[in-house]
Amino acid sequence: MGKEKKKPLKHFIIVLAVFSMVFTNFIGSWSGVSAAPAKGKPSFKQAASKELKVGQTYTFDIINKQTGATYQWSSSNKSIATVTQKGQVKAISVGTATISCKITKNKKSTTIKAKVIVKKEKAPAKPAPQPAKVSVDKNGFDSKGRMVAYFGSPVIDGKVDAAWSKAQVVTPKYVTDNIGTTATFRTLWDDNAIYILAEVKDKNMSVESDTPYMQDSLEIFLDENNDKTQEYGIDDLHFRVNYKNSQSVDVGNAERFYTSTKKVKGGYLVEARVALNAKPSDGKVLGIELQINEAKDTERIGTINIFDSTGSAWNDTNKFGEVLLTGKAKGAVSGLNPYDLIKLVESTQKIDFTLYKNPNVVKDAVKSAQKVIANKKATQKQIDAQYSAIKAAIGTLVLTDEAANEKYFKAVPDNYRTENDKQGTIVSLEYSADNLKNGTDVKKMNVYLPYGYDASDKNKKYNVLYLMHGGGENENLIFGGPAQNKELKKIIDNMISNGDIEPLIVVTPTFYGGKDDTALFHEELMKNVVPLVETKYNTYTKSASLEDLKASREHRAFGGFSMGSVTTWYTYINCLDYFKYFIPISGDCWVFGQKAGSEKSKETAEYLAKVAKDSGYSPQDYYLFCATGSLDIAYPNLKPQVDAMKQLKDTFIYSSDTTKGNFYFIVSDGGTHAWNWVNQYIYDILPDLFK
Repeated sequence: MGKEKKKPLKHFIIVLAVFSMVFTNFIGSWSGVSAAPAKGKPSFKQAASKELKVGQTYTFDIINKQTGATYQWSSSNKSIATVTQKGQVKAISVGTATISCKITKNKKSTTIKAKVIVKKEKAPAKPAPQPAKVSVDKNGFDSKGRMVAYFGSPVIDGKVDAAWSKAQVVTPKYVTDNIGTTATFRTLWDDNAIYILAEVKDKNMSVESDTPYMQDSLEIFLDENNDKTQEYGIDDLHFRVNYKNSQSVDVGNAERFYTSTKKVKGGYLVEARVALNAKPSDGKVLGIELQINEAKDTERIGTINIFDSTGSAWNDTNKFGEVLLTGKAKGAVSGLNPYDLIKLVESTQKIDFTLYKNPNVVKDAVKSAQKVIANKKATQKQIDAQYSAIKAAIGTLVLTDEAANEKYFKAVPDNYRTENDKQGTIVSLEYSADNLKNGTDVKKMNVYLPYGYDASDKNKKYNVLYLMHGGGENENLIFGGPAQNKELKKIIDNMISNGDIEPLIVVTPTFYGGKDDTALFHEELMKNVVPLVETKYNTYTKSASLEDLKASREHRAFGGFSMGSVTTWYTYINCLDYFKYFIPISGDCWVFGQKAGSEKSKETAEYLAKVAKDSGYSPQDYYLFCATGSLDIAYPNLKPQVDAMKQLKDTFIYSSDTTKGNFYFIVSDGGTHAWNWVNQYIYDILPDLFK
């Protein structure tokens, strides 16, 4: 009976629930509020609110449109947002407005609404203020007489691109009379390098000479620290490129030098990029000189210079002018730098891979790098990764047994070109030498004494190297005089300090004065120079007698550069009894005349072999360590002579291992006829002396 009483209540609850659902649907459809639509009901496709900025437009889309219905659009505040009858809203001012669309069908209406929030348009960012232009005179120099380089990264491809348009044009100050050639220069810089554009008007161009500076070319001299030391230091460089884009380097690392040239109507242009060792900054000043060499046939007939009127910038950084780096705006960034990688690929491809057991490790790295270089979308990160990969691959190369016989050029580390705390000293000695007029000349020579030399310590003996300068030079060029500290002295100081070589005495005489002849200097050498030096200082000879000097020959070496190399060959021929080691650098033997090394190479080699045989010495009793550069003017004469000597294996045993041979030949790729290279050859050879 209790259960039956509950049935009417249950029915009432069900009816109430159904009525509530129907009523809610009815209210939702006709109340004028855009709520979540029932299935099939019109509604906005977008969210219930939309943010716009002043001036923007936006069109609302309606889904579930009803066929035969009319649509009437309106805005609750037209001063904030207006709406067209196609539902396109335009934001007028900051504020909030409701956009409504009244939909009517069969005299029944429903309204859907959306809120539009209008915000203020952000003011465009103010462009970074551009640095002011530097005032210059009619020739392009600032008030301090400097060149001006603005910030920018041109593409180095032999074309004058838009980046150069903001570069200051400079007209050179010094032009050799009557050469008929003119030039202008422009410079730019970025975070990695300085860029030079030279535009040259020259009707007759020549690269006929084998001497790089006697070709039509651009020379770049740079003093990165602008410290204006006379001698070139580790921050200085001297690069050159001719109008056919053939480069040569007198001072500096060739990998820092990238160029592109183009022959144009009436002349040529050069684009050059020099990578900087230190990241530059706005306002920095570099030392610089730019020079155009004007050639006719095989001779240089003049130059065009920006700052140097003396023609001696090649030997003195004091002759450089200056360039001001400026114009870098806030936020300015450098352009892409593929050039370091391109240079590395180029130099790597010159490697003679037949000398190595595992060449493919480098070849594969080069192929990968070439793909990245060719990819116009490559990033700097990808480029730098390829650079590191090639460097790492080169470090894994292993020489074949045969290739190990070669003596390879190794550049002097930069830290060996700086002053050491333990420095040797330079003293000057004076002596009289016979001349060709039956008289005598008073001459001088310099003597390097290593750090720690103690004249009173007679138990400590020193080996002696005699080192001769080149043509047009003198005894002061190699080390300088007393109290000077030129590059070769710094190198030797560091080699001794670091234990690379034993302390030694180095003597720099001159063949000028006296009999004034490289072919006769050996007479003065044995009569005056060697006896004076080796009895004054603690050496291995017991006395100045020829007998005692012969007995101590294994503690004596003679070498020289250019004409000093010619002197070295004559010393070998005439003084083999008194010297065991010979270092001819960038000069052939002239016993059969100038250029005999190339024109009479076989005869020259046979003559040199006969000297050794007639003296009764075996190959282990004398050593010849030769060197030059592939772009050195002496290379075409010295190499054929060396090749001919290699054939005489019973006398000249070719090997970099001094326990196996007595003769080798260093060739630096790109090396020129300059002391920067000579100092490095001496650095490579010194550890092989006096073993």
